[in-house]
Amino acid sequence: DVLAALPSIEFDAPQGKIRVDATNNHTLCHSYVGKAAADGIGYEIAKDFGTIEPVTPYCKV
Repeated sequence: DVLAALPSIEFDAPQGKIRVDATNNHTLCHSYVGKAAADGIGYEIAKDFGTIEPVTPYCKV
């Protein structure tokens, strides 16, 4: 069953580890706000929010 397996899956992505919360099936990942460079190439991180835990009661499966 896919839903049963999701909480046990975790992988490395460019922004850090990504996993699925077992209680609500939201994806947990590191969150940033970036500012594009004036030349359109690259960016600068304006704010690093870390991993933001999802708020329920909305998505219960």
